[in-house]
Amino acid sequence: MNLKGKQKAKLRRLANQKDIMFQIGQAGITNSVINNILENLEKHEVGRVSVLKNCPDSYEKIIDNLTEAGIYVVYRIGRVLLLYKANPKLKDRIRL
Repeated sequence: MNLKGKQKAKLRRLANQKDIMFQIGQAGITNSVINNILENLEKHEVGRVSVLKNCPDSYEKIIDNLTEAGIYVVYRIGRVLLLYKANPKLKDRIRL
């Protein structure tokens, strides 16, 4: 999925209004973490994840695992990842 600059800016604006939904810590990126993120994105379509300093996985591995699950990583600033997954079933879904 390739998003244009204005689309990414809209997702950033929407995600910055919300709190960080998950933290990836010393257990790293596991299937249960990915499943929890997917469940949250089904409801909200956009969210932020924080990667703690004690996480053993690299950012590349985390991003690869998330994209394999169908989650689009919009951007990374510092230790925070902005995630997006479209859900056409939602009544008030995000229109890009």
